[in-house]
Amino acid sequence: MEKEIKVAKAGIITVIAIMVMCSVMLSDARAQDTLINTKVESVTTKVDKNGNDYTRIIVKEDRELNGIKYQIGVPVMVFGDELVSKARTLTKGDQLKAICSINEYKGRKNYQMIAFVE
Repeated sequence: MEKEIKVAKAGIITVIAIMVMCSVMLSDARAQDTLINTKVESVTTKVDKNGNDYTRIIVKEDRELNGIKYQIGVPVMVFGDELVSKARTLTKGDQLKAICSINEYKGRKNYQMIAFVE
């Protein structure tokens, strides 16, 4: 009887763990999309470990903390041949207008480009 109770508790704990993991994955899957329209600070194109090009565009974003206003550089990551080929033509000072998903990496906000807006 005691062994059956331990097995039942282990099963319940497993079910709870699976439910928590599913809720975390679903919350990550619902990344918010936004339109950004700002000036480019820098553009860097590199090759990832799989041999694919990607571009990182840095844009400035206004922030405020305890009444102190400041700007911070936020990366816009660009993947995929078509988007990368267009992104690599950008230079500092160009206007970037794009639809991006908002992500967070190690507690910092970043964007992943979905499409350029003309």
